[in-house]
Amino acid sequence: MTDNNLPVLNAEVAIDKGLTTADAAKRPIKVIQFGEGNFLRAFVDWTIQQLNNNDLFGGNVAVVQPIGFGRAKEIAAQDNLYTVILEGLKNGEQVQSRELIDSIGKSLSAIDDWEEYLALADEPEARIIISNTTEAGIALDDSDTAETVPPKSYPAKLIHLLKRRFDNGLPGFLIIPCELIADNGDTLKKYLLELADKFGYGEDFKAWLENDNKFFNTLVDRIVPGYPKDRAEELWNELGYVDNNMVKAEPFLLWVVSGDAEAIDEALPAKKLGIDLVTPESVKPYRERKVFLLNCPHTTLASVARLAGVATVGEAMNDPDVRPFIEKEMHEEIIPVLSLPEDELNKFAEAVLERYANPFVKHALDAIGLNSAAKYVTRCLPVLLNNVKDGNGLPKRLVLALSGLIYTYGGLAEGAVNISDDPAVVAKFEEAAKSEHYAETILADASVWGQDLTEVEGLAEAVQANLDAIKAEGMRPLIKALA
Repeated sequence: MTDNNLPVLNAEVAIDKGLTTADAAKRPIKVIQFGEGNFLRAFVDWTIQQLNNNDLFGGNVAVVQPIGFGRAKEIAAQDNLYTVILEGLKNGEQVQSRELIDSIGKSLSAIDDWEEYLALADEPEARIIISNTTEAGIALDDSDTAETVPPKSYPAKLIHLLKRRFDNGLPGFLIIPCELIADNGDTLKKYLLELADKFGYGEDFKAWLENDNKFFNTLVDRIVPGYPKDRAEELWNELGYVDNNMVKAEPFLLWVVSGDAEAIDEALPAKKLGIDLVTPESVKPYRERKVFLLNCPHTTLASVARLAGVATVGEAMNDPDVRPFIEKEMHEEIIPVLSLPEDELNKFAEAVLERYANPFVKHALDAIGLNSAAKYVTRCLPVLLNNVKDGNGLPKRLVLALSGLIYTYGGLAEGAVNISDDPAVVAKFEEAAKSEHYAETILADASVWGQDLTEVEGLAEAVQANLDAIKAEGMRPLIKALA
């Protein structure tokens, strides 16, 4: 019990409140999940819950904490139960839901519970492996050997489990990594085959690894703010119990899984519930759509809206100048150079704007502005260059975003906008700003942009004109002129 006399969530509390049944915990383990953090619990495990609620899955998840610190013990202490709080806008309507997730069958640590972890290979109905071990997780560690127990890297931990599965004569898995790197499934498979050679596991195992297991490339998309610390007691009182593992997310969810569509649809029939689990031949167009149509406008907002006195994404969506500016950037400068059908891109753009306008999330532009130079290079610069390549000319809003970044990083904003980046990167801008031709000097620095941007016809002149205008009259008139 706590000071407010609310019980801490466990199976007895949940059963008493009619939120679960004793049978829920008895479902067979069908998924082995590497990662117990907020994202997977609000994304994958939430999806499994919807399938279980509708008698389309009939299985639970074994959650594996892959590194030395995490939440496995805290989740197990609540009998593997927790609450997902969805708050946001969907199709123009406010969504506020609270749902108990009872689809985790066990939680353990691959470090502290190594033998119990390996025993997951013996689960006869387990056919799916899912992971989100951060982008750095799909990587090898040179110190790992066949005798290292537990090994350091995620691929090495996984190959120990797969080898035991093979030795037991059991079928392989659908392996679905959710780490945010390109070609995540192909990359994980490559590393596992390298480890099989290094560990001396033999050609029979390698053949089983390649032929009895299916690897999928994926893209995941759902904003998950995580544990709502600032509202915890308010939510506990509403729920009627203390939940130290509750997690907040937006209603929007997109899961793109490329590989064997038939196998995924059979194993995870989420489409039957209207959940956006998409199974295309390639993830690439969807990755481009997310990076360029969701992330690039975010970077633009951090570059231009802050200089106009706007502090959050929500404020930007309510600003009479900034919102139409961003809408035109999306529809006139980004969508024309993407490969998916225009109607699909327009629909996604509307969903992005709705997500930006979520009244339950205060997403600070200062936070989005972290490492803006590198973000512009990956999120926005390809779109700018493709506009030029396709004969559309310089995209004025993307050029203004570039100008706002250069203005801020050069110290011309005089502290009005927070800069969070590698000091060595910022120093390059500050040094270039001492030049009489600041725009030309910094745009020529290939170490910042990956190429000499003065080679893009008219770009240096356009940026310099923007810098002069921002200094003379501020950013807002420039936004307004392009809105």
